[in-house]
Amino acid sequence: MNQGKLDDWFQTELKFATETINITELDHSEKAKWLSAILSPRPLALVLTNSTEGKMNLAPITSLAVVSNSPSLIVMSLSQNREGQHRDTYQNMIITKKCQLQFLNPTLESAIDADICGTPTEKSEWELIGKQGPIHPLAIATLSCTLLEDNPLPEGAVARLLTLRVDEITIPAGTTSHQAFSVLCQHGIDTLTPSPNDWTYVATLHRS
Repeated sequence: MNQGKLDDWFQTELKFATETINITELDHSEKAKWLSAILSPRPLALVLTNSTEGKMNLAPITSLAVVSNSPSLIVMSLSQNREGQHRDTYQNMIITKKCQLQFLNPTLESAIDADICGTPTEKSEWELIGKQGPIHPLAIATLSCTLLEDNPLPEGAVARLLTLRVDEITIPAGTTSHQAFSVLCQHGIDTLTPSPNDWTYVATLHRS
């Protein structure tokens, strides 16, 4: 940019798709690594649910996607633990039908807290991270949702596909809908990172 050449700004090492891998022949770990490497980065949400006893559960989830704007629908995949048991997040949502997705500012503290919240525990995750809920102090936006559907996935997958309706959003005061948020993301299988912001291009040819 200092030289007045746009090419220098965009210059990066390009790689090209030339090798084909039959992913069906790979083990679970390798499949997860490849899919996470390609479908990346993905925003990380701390999913807040409550048990019938009032215990707050907080779980880091990246298997999220917006599938409809009107009505406002999100799908979320929730798997089982290694013992074949459904996680507290799923069990709570099936009963209460409610959850809140909390998206965090991309800081090291946010990343550490998200990592800690993935630890199996009998306590509330709020105790593990030393903070008080219900909203994480580094949350930049939240989506309050209602569970509409709980469906199995095909081909023997153990995860469940949940369809959520977004009822409310909470955002910083003065924010407009034209501003993309910088949030904590998962990039690859285990790396947490800020949203990409090295360059942008505004697409104008799509149909809204």
